[in-house]
Amino acid sequence: MVKIAALPLLFLTSIFGLSTNVSKDDFKAALNVTSNERGNYTLVSIDDSSLEDEPRIYRYDDQLIDEIADNAFSGISFTSVAISNCVTLIGTNAFAGQTSLTTCNFTGSEEEWNSLNVTYVFNRVNYYAIDEGFINYWVKEVRPTADTNICEITKDQYNYIRELYSDLSAEDKAVVDVYEDLAGSTIKDSIKELNRHFASPEGAKRSEEWNQTGAITLILIIAVIGMTSITIFYLLKTKQIIK
Repeated sequence: MVKIAALPLLFLTSIFGLSTNVSKDDFKAALNVTSNERGNYTLVSIDDSSLEDEPRIYRYDDQLIDEIADNAFSGISFTSVAISNCVTLIGTNAFAGQTSLTTCNFTGSEEEWNSLNVTYVFNRVNYYAIDEGFINYWVKEVRPTADTNICEITKDQYNYIRELYSDLSAEDKAVVDVYEDLAGSTIKDSIKELNRHFASPEGAKRSEEWNQTGAITLILIIAVIGMTSITIFYLLKTKQIIK
C-alpha cells in the first residue's frame, strides 16, 4: 500500500522535475580544489553535472577556498554563480571563455568585491547575497557582539536588511531564519523585533489622525447636506409648492 500511495508523487516528480534541495555539502562536492602555499585551497574547476542550481563557492572551515585559478569556470553553462568573500584572489583568466554567466552573487561587500579586481564583466553583482552573505552582513553590521542592541541600527540599515531578506530564495531564507547570532537569538525572531521597532509610531499616529479628520469631514458633509435639504424643504413649503 505504501508503494502504491507513493506512485502519484513519483509521477509528479518525473513530470515537473521536482528534486531535493541542494545542500551546502552538495555544492562542495562539485568543487575541484588543490591545496596552496597559504595552507588553504585554490579552486581549479567546477563539475556542474550534479548541480541544478547555480554553482556556489561557500566558506568551508575545513576547506577554505581563498583563490580561484585561471579557467576555473571554463565550461560552466549556468547564468549565475555565488562566490564567498573568503575568496581573496581571482585569476585574471578565471572566467576565460565564459559567455553564459551574467550574475554574480557575492557574499561580501562592494569594497571587498572591487578589491578582487575581476576583469570579467557581469551584468549584475549582488552584494551580501544568498544565505551566507545575509549572515555575513548580520554579523558585521547588525549583531557584531553579544551585547549589541539591534534596534540601534539606522532606518536605512533596516530597509537594506529587509531588501536583502526579501531577495533570499525560500531555501536560503530557511537557513538564515534558524541562524543564532552571538546573543543566542535566531535571525527570524530578531527580524520580527526589528519590524516591530521600525513600524513607525509616527506613521501610525498620522494614520489615526487621518482617520479622525476623515470622520469629521464626513460628519460635516452630512450636516451640510441635511441643512441644505431642510432649507430647500422650508422654501418649497413657504412658496406653497408643497404642503
